[in-house]
Amino acid sequence: MADGWERAVPLEELEDARPRRVEAGGTDAFVVRNGEALYAIGLRCTHQGAALDRGVLHLAGSPVTLTCPAHGSMFDLTDGRVRRGPAMHPVPAFDVRVVDGIVEIRPRT
Repeated sequence: MADGWERAVPLEELEDARPRRVEAGGTDAFVVRNGEALYAIGLRCTHQGAALDRGVLHLAGSPVTLTCPAHGSMFDLTDGRVRRGPAMHPVPAFDVRVVDGIVEIRPRT
C-alpha cells in the first residue's frame, strides 16, 4: 500500500494471547491481541534469531512484554525495546490499526 499499511490478518481470527505470524513489507512479524489492544513486532530475536511468537507473553500490567524462548531476552511489545538481555538490540516494531475488520500493520519509523 502507498502509505505503508499492509493487510495482516482478519481481526476475528486473532485469539487473545495467541500470537499470529504475518509478513509486512518483506519483514516477518507477529501480531498478538490482548483484549482490545493489538501489538506487532518482528518475529526474530535480535540475539540469535529465535522465533519470538513461541515466547512467553506477559500481558498483565505494564509494560506488556514477551520473553524469548531461547535465552530469556525480554522485549516490550509496544515498541520492540529490550527490557532484559542478553539481546542488545530492539526488534522492529509496527504500528497497528483495524480497517473494515482487517488488522493492518506498517513498520514504525
